[in-house]
Amino acid sequence: MKSKINKALKDKDFSELFKGSGISFILRFGGLAVGYLLTLVIAKLFGSKGLGDYVLAITVLRLFTLLAKIGLDTTSIRFIASFASKEKWTSIFRFRKQVVTILSITSVIASLLMYVLSDQIADLIHLEDKKYIQLNAFFVMPMAFFMLHYQSLRGLKRIPEFSFFYRMSQALFSVISIVIIYQFTQRSEVPVYAYLVSLFIVSLLSFLSFRYWLKNRSDGKESAEQEIMSYSTLLKISIPLMFAQSVQFIMAWTDKLMLGAIDTPNVTLGLTTNSSEVGIYHTAFKLSMFAAVALMSINSIASPKFAEMFGKNDMEGLKKVVHQSTKMIFWTSIPLVTIFFIFPEFFLGLFGEEFKIGVTAFIFLSCGRLVSSFSGSVGNILQMTGNQNIYALILFFGAILNIVLNLILIPKYGINGAAIASMSSLIVWNLSMIFVVKKKFGFYTFYIPFIKR
Repeated sequence: MKSKINKALKDKDFSELFKGSGISFILRFGGLAVGYLLTLVIAKLFGSKGLGDYVLAITVLRLFTLLAKIGLDTTSIRFIASFASKEKWTSIFRFRKQVVTILSITSVIASLLMYVLSDQIADLIHLEDKKYIQLNAFFVMPMAFFMLHYQSLRGLKRIPEFSFFYRMSQALFSVISIVIIYQFTQRSEVPVYAYLVSLFIVSLLSFLSFRYWLKNRSDGKESAEQEIMSYSTLLKISIPLMFAQSVQFIMAWTDKLMLGAIDTPNVTLGLTTNSSEVGIYHTAFKLSMFAAVALMSINSIASPKFAEMFGKNDMEGLKKVVHQSTKMIFWTSIPLVTIFFIFPEFFLGLFGEEFKIGVTAFIFLSCGRLVSSFSGSVGNILQMTGNQNIYALILFFGAILNIVLNLILIPKYGINGAAIASMSSLIVWNLSMIFVVKKKFGFYTFYIPFIKR
């Protein structure tokens, strides 16, 4: 056993995966813990309705930010990783200039659209005060650039910085902001104000971090021959990724929006409100993310590795990295999931008695996350190997399934129906991509002990 471990650690790719994902795992776990703390603070101070209003307002902001960045953040991982591996620093600077130009224009358009439609959006999701939507509209650009910068750090393989900004920073600064603002006012909009303050801070910090590390790597080094990419080529690559991200958004957030818009049995009976159900479901959803913490942590370093191997046309290297990453995901996921499956009522009960309603939903959501973890980094493999169109198509059908199941199940079963819809969509989505990767590259991505791939 010891010799096998030593042999694995001597493997350059495995060692990079292990070390990079280990740091990411710690920060991701810490990020989930801070996110858990943020949800707990909001629930305790403002109740399930206050938490629900906060979730709905932030979800709308995320939706319009998704439209604004048109897939340019994910595109940046692919090209920055490829250019950096070939030391084409001039190409990175030129690429960044193009991305920033496009993003500035699309962010302004998305902000205006969000502000103009604030009345209709608030009515649709049963949000009592449209000012949440109007205020958030001014923060589309900071959020879009924040996402661009942390994904660019990922392309440079600055995994600790990427993991901090992506996993932990917003929740951490939101908690600090809530504690400070709450000393002066206890109004229900405090969580939203705190989130926006934190967004401004992390957007600035992520920009400074990316600029520092790019200069650190490129200063004093000669740049290889420059690669020039037209705006049309860039958009042809990024827009399919935007559709893929849109579907991911639907998978992650539409169930919350639909719970806000559709009256469930509990709401009809007057036992709770739409916002309260959203708050309870959001808490169960956040807890279920622990089942996928290993997947997301290892993806942080695996994605640029996939892009690097594919760029070199090293298919055997790609297969090796995929199997190494999937095995790591499996063995680090099992202990975490087991603990949460045994004590779900205890963890949800920490937020208050009303949150125990979400236990069944939490179990369904965790099962979906578990299947994602066992499937491996299928989505990232397709995105980093030029198969973003197929990836987007699979996610599109998964999203349609999710919406249809939500429409059928939420009116009958409330948050449990939303959880079943989410679980079913995740399973279909992941199994489909497993078979596509097998067809494209000749190997399966999943790992289950004693089952050969």
